[in-house]
Amino acid sequence: MSFIILLLLLLFVFATRLLQWRKTSYFLSFFLLSSFELIGTGLIPRYLLDDLQANYESKPDIQWSDNNAIVLLGAGTQFIQSTQGFEPTFFSYGRISETASQYKDCAKSYIKCKVIISGGDAQGNGVTEAEIYEQQLLRLGVPKADIIREPSSVNTWKNAQLTSDLMKHHQFDNIVLVSSGLHIRRSELYFNHFGLEVIPVRSDYMAAQISWLPLWYNFAVTDFALHEQIGFARYTIYNFMGWNSKREKPGDA
Repeated sequence: MSFIILLLLLLFVFATRLLQWRKTSYFLSFFLLSSFELIGTGLIPRYLLDDLQANYESKPDIQWSDNNAIVLLGAGTQFIQSTQGFEPTFFSYGRISETASQYKDCAKSYIKCKVIISGGDAQGNGVTEAEIYEQQLLRLGVPKADIIREPSSVNTWKNAQLTSDLMKHHQFDNIVLVSSGLHIRRSELYFNHFGLEVIPVRSDYMAAQISWLPLWYNFAVTDFALHEQIGFARYTIYNFMGWNSKREKPGDA
């Protein structure tokens, strides 16, 4: 995404030069070079990542109640040619590991602990994230009897909406939400929209790499951060236009 934006700026520079709009051309050239340098050296992605993750850097000390749910949000599946099977994507394993860790911490108190895996077949692979992630959780020691699959959601909004329906049925009084550091803020916003008070727990923390020379990595993490910012903007616009589902508790989101 960041490269597309820079490419569009470059095309505008060429266009202004052809039209002999010198001042505009000089300004766009300066803006293009500055953006490339600030992104590539890590300054812009550091700001964007801090904005998304800073409030979630410290993991909460959870006080488990009598009826607990740990919600694991999907992040895709991938086909492995050598095994002819599907596995979670690279970014999913941190979420799965954190979920298993939270479950084991909850289970120490001998109280009701359930894991809800929220994730359908967003990529059209023929298998759901819930199905594939369950296999990994079983390997990590989470009993099958304590796993609930929500196999229909294909994005974060649907994760929140369909999980909220499950919560009404099971009446959990403590909800722990697990996702990546980049994704957890938007996830919490959407879950709040559907009336769910959650305890957000990040599974990882992404940082920019400050460098004198532009790095491809910094462009990649900028794209991840911009994806989240677009999600916030879309949510705000949809609320303003009345396109979002009605809030369960007005003022929560």
